[in-house]
Amino acid sequence: REIPVEPYPWKRVTLGVFLVFLCWTIGLYRENKDRADHHLRKLQHWGFNHLWSHLSPGSSERLHPLRQPLWNRIHGTVLEIGPGFGESLALVPGGRKGTKVVRKYVVLEPNHFMHDKLATNAAAAGFSVQFDPNTCPEAVDSEQQTLLPPLVIVNGTLDSSDRIPTTVVESGPYDCVISSMVLCSVDDPEQNLENIQKLLKPGGLFVFVEHVRHKDVGIWRRIQDLITPVWALFTGNCRLDRETGKLLDTMGGWASVDYRRVSQQQSGVIDKLTPIIYGVATKK
Repeated sequence: REIPVEPYPWKRVTLGVFLVFLCWTIGLYRENKDRADHHLRKLQHWGFNHLWSHLSPGSSERLHPLRQPLWNRIHGTVLEIGPGFGESLALVPGGRKGTKVVRKYVVLEPNHFMHDKLATNAAAAGFSVQFDPNTCPEAVDSEQQTLLPPLVIVNGTLDSSDRIPTTVVESGPYDCVISSMVLCSVDDPEQNLENIQKLLKPGGLFVFVEHVRHKDVGIWRRIQDLITPVWALFTGNCRLDRETGKLLDTMGGWASVDYRRVSQQQSGVIDKLTPIIYGVATKK
């Protein structure tokens, strides 16, 4: 009598190999979490740099009319967080030879892939560009033009009070701090706002243009919540559900918080997904 041969259990073997590989991968990640996170963030920065090369002209066209009246108030010693390619630097008073409105301009940009284009745009706007040697050791300063206001490019963030780059701290306190479409993508918006306030002089200005969560409870809020996890992967950690206006309104330490919300009646999908607030908060 012929004994039937059982078929080879390919499905169970394949599933077992997959589970072993998955467990091995998780274990390897846990053992090298800091290094893995560093490489993932570097890859994300590289991808966003290329994406923003295509999107920045349209963004500037949309935002410059909002920025112009606010940027006219910028003066003295200035810190800008997350300037990207620095498209708005041309709007800064004192970015022209012979003016004294801006004495020093510090930009805090964590994506080093953007630094070269940022430096080019800063020079075109009339600044003498320098790189912070502590956070940008591979960069080379351009020839110094002492008649122009200095602009210092620093690699870093305000996500942690004890990790703010030394150059940022020592250049303060600041007359103005600028944030333009940045607080949507930082790891900790509350911590960033607290550090902004600490770095400002009494009476200093926090100038901001930010996109926020849709004000109307309805379909667009639900869409923002639904797509934010995927959206953030491809847009430099940009989150569509940030409540920056509410954070400023409820935060102490401001003498005044004055901002407007761009009408959400526009027909464009981007306008619906990224409604904008813009204004100035003045420190006590």
